[in-house]
Amino acid sequence: MTETKEKTFLFDPGYAQHTTILSLNVEYIYAGIDQFKNFGQRKMQFKMLYPRILKMVDNNVGFCLGSLLWAAYLKTQKDAQIEGNPCLDGTYNKEETVEEADYSINYFSQLQKDAKYYLGLNYEINPLHIRIIELYKEFLTLNCGFVSTRTTNDIVLPKEITVPSDSDAQTIYNKIQEVINSGNLLELTEVFNIVYKG
Repeated sequence: MTETKEKTFLFDPGYAQHTTILSLNVEYIYAGIDQFKNFGQRKMQFKMLYPRILKMVDNNVGFCLGSLLWAAYLKTQKDAQIEGNPCLDGTYNKEETVEEADYSINYFSQLQKDAKYYLGLNYEINPLHIRIIELYKEFLTLNCGFVSTRTTNDIVLPKEITVPSDSDAQTIYNKIQEVINSGNLLELTEVFNIVYKG
């Protein structure tokens, strides 16, 4: 449930249940692969884990996109309270705030190299996915890590993300509910053009 009561909305509408911290999970996977000395064994392990890695990467992009879309939706709800913000009243550190976004952007190139090295596959980097994470990084910075985000009025959107009309906001809200139920966060790209003016 994303709306707790009238004029109060949750900081996370339900994405967290479908996402993991990409850097921690990728490092854990690679540590397991690196335990094998034989290239053939490492190759087999990577092949086995490759679909899982792709799913994590896609859900990471979906989470970043979902956060932008949820913020755009919340901007249509004037002066509403936001509940469940885990960053509230914390200390803002720009480097720490964008560290995971930077890792995510850099990992696309690493994944491309590893897919070629271990599997002989050409992993295609989607430029839109890079752009989504870049916008999310800007979003984190503009909002100073959300340490002071108490109401929808406090949210600052990147200049390329616009506040949707009421009908478009409802379309976005419905799609968010759909992906929260399905877990396929990347399907949010279907409504991204509603707010993205890049």
